[in-house]
Amino acid sequence: MKILLLSNQGMIDGIVGNPIMLRMRDTLKTDPRIEDVEMLRCKEPFSVCKELRKKAQGVDVIHLHFGGVYALVVWFLLFGIKKPKIITFHGTDIHAKALNTAKDWKERLKIRLNQRASFLCIRLYDRCGFVASEMMDYVPGCLRKTLNKKSFIQRLGVDYNKFIIEDKNKAQAKLNLEIGKYALFSDISGTKIKRRDIASLIVRKLGDEYNLLIMCGVNPSVVPDYINACDFVLLTSDEEGSPNIIREALALNKPVFSVEVGDAVQQLKGLNNSTIISRVPDKAVETIKEYLNKTYIDNSRETRREIIDFVSCNSEIIDIYESSLTS
Repeated sequence: MKILLLSNQGMIDGIVGNPIMLRMRDTLKTDPRIEDVEMLRCKEPFSVCKELRKKAQGVDVIHLHFGGVYALVVWFLLFGIKKPKIITFHGTDIHAKALNTAKDWKERLKIRLNQRASFLCIRLYDRCGFVASEMMDYVPGCLRKTLNKKSFIQRLGVDYNKFIIEDKNKAQAKLNLEIGKYALFSDISGTKIKRRDIASLIVRKLGDEYNLLIMCGVNPSVVPDYINACDFVLLTSDEEGSPNIIREALALNKPVFSVEVGDAVQQLKGLNNSTIISRVPDKAVETIKEYLNKTYIDNSRETRREIIDFVSCNSEIIDIYESSLTS
């Protein structure tokens, strides 16, 4: 099979952005059922219309990631091309919780329009994936019958060939950090919904022993270095779909302390050294200190491998590709 991956996110080599598409592309290529994977960034679909249609005609399956108005435009630009068109939603494109932190009416309108466009895409695309089952709760009841026919859960994962455990001090030296204890806070684009303010207050209340290490706007290739350099990962977002930073941390045997958001509860279920924390900093600190005093026994890299290794995750989505070609 030949696959075309589409996204409105920064995903080209050397460009900072959501790295999930690059990693998905690379691991899809390792499956013997896949002949080739092409990728195209469609942040401004009309500007790549000619290239989009040309690439779409030369593949077997078209798989678009992230919903919104752009996804609706892409569907219309591909009108007449008889290839299975699949979409995967990642979070705010469905639940629109970014409305809670929108700065003005223009931003609120944009968020609402993207959500409505995503709902329409559920009707138009051949199959509809969600990175977390919790996201389906936000879909209107009038689309339930359509969901039952088209929906699937797409597990996102981690490239184990790139996320390799390394000595903490060595990783800190790579990043030119002082040797010490760090809590990692991931915030790709510096958005308010990540709640850096809560994370900063939590680390401050942990005492002088810990420093807040912020990962923002970095090249995807150094993400493993940041995680290896920390003692634990802290997630305090107001909204998430299925936060990949949790999977990445678990793949490198790092504890994760997350507020209840997205599918964090599901991802951390059954672990001894990671847990859900309160959004109230004082309560969160109590929990974190309790867990940091425990001996690390999870070895989540191996115990969760079948769940978070991209090779396993992509095998499931390739099954979806195959079924879409025969339906």
